[in-house]
Amino acid sequence: MSRDVDPEVPSPRDVVVIGRELAIAWVDGHESYYPFDDLRRSCPCAPCRAEAEIAAREGSLRVARGPVPGEISILRVGAVGSYAIQIVWSDGHDDGIFSFEWLRRACSCDGCSGPSGSKAASEETRLRDGRTRS
Repeated sequence: MSRDVDPEVPSPRDVVVIGRELAIAWVDGHESYYPFDDLRRSCPCAPCRAEAEIAAREGSLRVARGPVPGEISILRVGAVGSYAIQIVWSDGHDDGIFSFEWLRRACSCDGCSGPSGSKAASEETRLRDGRTRS
């Protein structure tokens, strides 16, 4: 199965773990930093998205499952074709494929989520909550 790569989305030049963040240096010179806990909570895999949908329907009061904030770490990051990365987490989870488009839109730097980047901020919230584009 082939995946079309959006020519508007830059690809990463380098992907590294720095402290408790995944850092991506993009080919267009931009840099993005994703805290482990936020990234793990935003996992785009089907089981995680289903769990987020259930939580949204049932309200915010629920028993939290999953890793304790601050304890999760990245064991390995691998390329998925030319469009995404797959992260292997310390809790054993490895189903999420984070597309470069998803990662770039989820960037929370001032340039992406500030007044001129408010679309990116709302996109990050939409992605984190597992909602699809309308």
